[in-house]
Amino acid sequence: MVKPVLSIITVNFNNNLGLQETLRSIQSQSFTDYEHIIIDASSTDGSAETIVKYAAETPHLSYWVSEPDKGVYDGMNKGIAHAKGEYIFFLNSGDFLFNGNVLDSIPFDGTNYICGNLRIVYSNTEYEDIIPPEEVDGLFLLKSFLPHPASFIHHSLFENQTYRTDYRIVSDWIHMVDNIVLKGCSYKHVNILISNFDSTGLSSTNGSIGLYERNRWIKENIPARIYASLMELDNLKNSILGSIIPMANEKKRRTQKRMKKAVLLLSKILK
Repeated sequence: MVKPVLSIITVNFNNNLGLQETLRSIQSQSFTDYEHIIIDASSTDGSAETIVKYAAETPHLSYWVSEPDKGVYDGMNKGIAHAKGEYIFFLNSGDFLFNGNVLDSIPFDGTNYICGNLRIVYSNTEYEDIIPPEEVDGLFLLKSFLPHPASFIHHSLFENQTYRTDYRIVSDWIHMVDNIVLKGCSYKHVNILISNFDSTGLSSTNGSIGLYERNRWIKENIPARIYASLMELDNLKNSILGSIIPMANEKKRRTQKRMKKAVLLLSKILK
């Protein structure tokens, strides 16, 4: 296969029905410059048979395996090791692309981190749309996240850094913080609904574990005094006093750039 623009990686474990929905959404795409990689963790529910059938139906499946692994991030790292695309996109079993032409709408222009919108589906009638900000700074990512199943990540960001397997839930968030905030990689938000997210997955049903892991990483990587100062600054920005102080857009942009430079300087000091 000629080097594709996009590598779609799907990780699955005993979610055959969700996997089938994911595969249908990929097959329906009008965009064709992609390869698909499926990493199955020795499922026993018929998932392997579904993948064999899918392989016979599409020329885009470049690699798949069904074998034990050490968790979702280990599976994602296996997929990265076989990916050839300029960009990598993780669409795990149960998640599915919003419509048949959504990938045609993504500007694969060399930006390191391209992030769209995500719909979290709770039931047939309940959902929540996650819309990332136009600009991302350290304060945002220390408190929030970018939707991973709606993010297109340049392959170069994985050349010397894959996902940490000593974290069960937040390794993708750690990768975001390290690259976007500490290393200053380029970021772009596209105001397009990319995918629907399965709210029954590990990260959604184990929120307390995710909070513990995030706090653990912060304690290990950001000095307590500096973290407290950042939170105080954020509280001031969101306070009543902060809201009544007029601030032009240009001044706000300058403040965000200064904040980013401060966080980058902190990173160099810590290293």
